[in-house]
Amino acid sequence: MRLTHIAGSGLTATIGVALASAVALPTPAFGQTVADRALSDVQTDVAGGCTTLTVNFNMRIQVLSSFPATGRELQIRIQPLEPMGTRLIRDSLRTPTKLPELRSIEYDGDNPGGPVLSMFFTKDMHFEVDAGQAPQTLVVKVTQPGKVCGSGDDAPIAPVVASPETAPVPAEPTPAGPSLASPGTEQDRAETAQQIAAAEQAIRDSNPDKAIELLTQAAARTENENTPRAIELLGVTNERKGQADNARAQYQKYLRRYPAGEGSDRVRQRLATLNAGLPSGAPQQLRDTSKTADASAWKWGARGSFSQFYFRDQARTNALNTSSTLGTEVDNSVNVNQLLTNGDITLSGGTDKRQFQVRAAGSYTQNFGTSASITTINQGSQVQTYRSKPGGGIEALTALYFDYTDREIGTQLRVGRQTRNTQGVFGRFDGALLGWQATPKLRFNAVGGFPVFSSRQMKVLTERPFYGVSVDVGAKRSPIQTTLYWFDQRAKGGFTDRRSVGIESRFLRKSFNAYALLDYNVNLGDVNMALLSLNYSFPDGSNLSLIGDYRKQPLLGTVNALNQMIDPTNNRIETLSGLRPFFTDAEINQLAKDRTLAAKSLTATYSRPITKKLQMSADFSLTDTGGTPGTPATAGTQAIDPILAVGKEYFYGLQFIGSDLLMTNDIYILSGRYADTSTSRIYTADFNARVPVTDKFRLSPRVRYGYSKDKITLATLNPGNFNQFQPTIRFNYYPIRHSELELEFGGNFQSRKVWNSTSAAYGTIDETGWVLSAGYRLDF
Repeated sequence: MRLTHIAGSGLTATIGVALASAVALPTPAFGQTVADRALSDVQTDVAGGCTTLTVNFNMRIQVLSSFPATGRELQIRIQPLEPMGTRLIRDSLRTPTKLPELRSIEYDGDNPGGPVLSMFFTKDMHFEVDAGQAPQTLVVKVTQPGKVCGSGDDAPIAPVVASPETAPVPAEPTPAGPSLASPGTEQDRAETAQQIAAAEQAIRDSNPDKAIELLTQAAARTENENTPRAIELLGVTNERKGQADNARAQYQKYLRRYPAGEGSDRVRQRLATLNAGLPSGAPQQLRDTSKTADASAWKWGARGSFSQFYFRDQARTNALNTSSTLGTEVDNSVNVNQLLTNGDITLSGGTDKRQFQVRAAGSYTQNFGTSASITTINQGSQVQTYRSKPGGGIEALTALYFDYTDREIGTQLRVGRQTRNTQGVFGRFDGALLGWQATPKLRFNAVGGFPVFSSRQMKVLTERPFYGVSVDVGAKRSPIQTTLYWFDQRAKGGFTDRRSVGIESRFLRKSFNAYALLDYNVNLGDVNMALLSLNYSFPDGSNLSLIGDYRKQPLLGTVNALNQMIDPTNNRIETLSGLRPFFTDAEINQLAKDRTLAAKSLTATYSRPITKKLQMSADFSLTDTGGTPGTPATAGTQAIDPILAVGKEYFYGLQFIGSDLLMTNDIYILSGRYADTSTSRIYTADFNARVPVTDKFRLSPRVRYGYSKDKITLATLNPGNFNQFQPTIRFNYYPIRHSELELEFGGNFQSRKVWNSTSAAYGTIDETGWVLSAGYRLDF
């Protein structure tokens, strides 16, 4: 069984397949888009009753919509801003310990309505979804129903669990003080909460002077229920800054005003520690009333995940030709028969000022072999043949790096196999990354290493070394952030492969966010990539997203001159030096440009809630993929035929998603899509349900139907058609915390009408198959 979307053939079919669910983007030449892992990690911030989840992807994304606002399962629809390799995969993340209600975090890139990030909870929760500070992140704020993050005690202060991809940022959540007899006005309370939240952010941005200024203003306001929080945090900030007398004064003020209660015990303990002259850099967390923590004490941790999944894909294909000469052919095949084992572990340690992490992630695929049994019936005679492919193992290394962060001098160093999608680096590489935070608004970065073209690459390939430098302008939480970079990559033989200058800019507000990127190849004198993403949220809850994309396919580099280069003996020419006997360096540069396609796309997505239980979204995509000229033969190279331009292709989608329609916390998704490509017209319909039978058991039935009809073209004078029906059902069971069992079973029924030029007649190919996947995941 082949669980693929309906499409034509060749390059246009590839683009059509991807854009049946989302816009297709070409694959870059540099590095490897992390197609085997869409998700990187999750970072957790906890304050009061609000938990903020920052999900980090291995690609840049645009948040399109989320649904519902309250429930047990959150669906976040996203648009990847990277090549299509990350779209058609499934992935998951370990759930954070600090949010025990969260059962699973899953990414489904094969969703017909576009990639979706799902979060499954054990009880009803309220959600707020926003774009993250970085283009590869999104933020989900989770509270109990009826509460809102960012007010009073729910304003987040600092990460409690650090991401494997981001060094932890120490700070101290401050619970609210005791209740007051005169709570002040609602305006006093709100304005004090806002100033406290701004001060907490200043602490994150390593700007204690600004935090002290804000907290002093907050503490001076009319007494309200947030005043104790302001006074205590003002004392903590002064203490961390080394201003012991100021900190002592704030603690004493707190105890005079609020002599009893849990907060008073905590502050009294802080004051005693300060008077005793003990280390003050980062005292114990404010919520800890039992002991005083030493900021210089090392803390250690380990986390990770382990999973195994078995996949089997088996089909029976009947090929019937109307010609009596060819007859019937029956093919019984095992297409996939393998066990995939994944492991990911992170060891971390450090103090309040210095932290390190060691991460290793990879997989091993054990293939048990595939086979095909073919029976041919020709004018009454029957012939049976059997083919098989032996099994084997495939290793993959996703990440292997050491990360060190020193907050005193504002530096971070990461060495090893890692992923980066900014500052001119577009993918996975083996190398080193160094960053220095010179000021709260200015950061300098340097990177160097070697591209990794596949996670199956188990050694460092040194043929194309690179280095780059960049500067980030803007504070961590500034609404405008800009990066300027220089990137230089070499190729074997002394060639400059890619020398680029670029700019990235991010604008982020509550209701509007934008991201722009421009990468220009200096040595070849052409634009590599230009990207603009805009998103606006309307007051009525609707959302509009626009994405414009121009990029070279593959990413423009001198090594592209080797594409399709064959010598007279039909052997590939592997190095640029192999072209020098037949082309000048200037001609090689022109060959690189000639062998590189230009792909343009425009996508518009609009979503809006119809009711509290139903949401609608619609999208439109236009792509325009160019061609390449031919190259005449030389004494050492064969001629290369031109590639015709694909031209404009159009993609339309409509989706409805509902919750609590038939039973509590169920979710139903109905989507329809239409694609008008250069070779065919494609119609698809998909129905998907997610039913939480219990808080530990979830049932997900799904039905897909697709139909395509070929167009008459120069290559297709006798068009055919294709029908496909795919029912599947998935069972997810969560026996204990941080564990999951999954079983999915499905069928595939398809029929294709094709023209046979040999017999000058139409034939039919019917396929019936089934697919099975079963496995488990353990997190620790």
